[in-house]
Amino acid sequence: MQCILTALKAESNPIIKHFGLKRSNSFDFPVFEDQTKDRFLIGLGVGKRKIESRIKNFIKSGKYSYVQFINIGIAGSNKDYSEIGDLLLINKIIDESSNLSYYPDILINHKMVEGALTTVEKVADDINSHHDSLVDMEASEIFKVCSRITPIHHIAFIKIVSDHMQFEQVKLTGNVISSLITTKLEAIKTFLENFNSLLKNDQPILSQIDLDWIHNNKRQLLLTETQTKQLTDKTKYYRLKNNKLPLPDRILIKPESKIARKRIFTDICETLTK
Repeated sequence: MQCILTALKAESNPIIKHFGLKRSNSFDFPVFEDQTKDRFLIGLGVGKRKIESRIKNFIKSGKYSYVQFINIGIAGSNKDYSEIGDLLLINKIIDESSNLSYYPDILINHKMVEGALTTVEKVADDINSHHDSLVDMEASEIFKVCSRITPIHHIAFIKIVSDHMQFEQVKLTGNVISSLITTKLEAIKTFLENFNSLLKNDQPILSQIDLDWIHNNKRQLLLTETQTKQLTDKTKYYRLKNNKLPLPDRILIKPESKIARKRIFTDICETLTK
């Protein structure tokens, strides 16, 4: 089952229409569903305040063994980072208030540009903004709540750039927001279909042999925690694409320098993603 999460009604409306969703009478907040009850949309409101209660109340309402959460919405952007209307799949989320970072697991093939995003507590504008990528007000809280419910490779964040944080110059109306979402609906539909393929895999993606292979690489190459996570993500990608093939077999020796380690590590990652 897939559950789309939006903050604004103007974001929700084009998605509801495109996928033929109908309002559910089972909730006192906006929840929409399709006829098969395989796809839902929850309106969360702006900011973090209602996210946890609404998602938890939705989950309590039914027995969902496997759930994918997809946050779809607009985001502000540094004008040097992206253009208005750009569609990005988020691979890193920074919470401004806590300075914690979160990393969605992206394990499927896609044609979207990947990018980083900072979740802020109040609207950022170009005059005092120091952010160098995308900005929103919900993503970090969505990740925190949903990662307690489902594996992180079943959580995705799709953002469409709506502004360059210059609100004195541009009026961001509901019609403008809905239009931005509408232009990207086919790309969003394709992503959702591909993302849904992960739900068919009921078993853990990595076997114990795969985990041992990662551990041996970490130990022999003296990988950092960040590099180990990157290697794990690449290995999951490889395993989903090559279910029965063994992982690359190579003789590993401790690198003589950080440069040598980086070279070997890069070579392994490139082999896994070919």
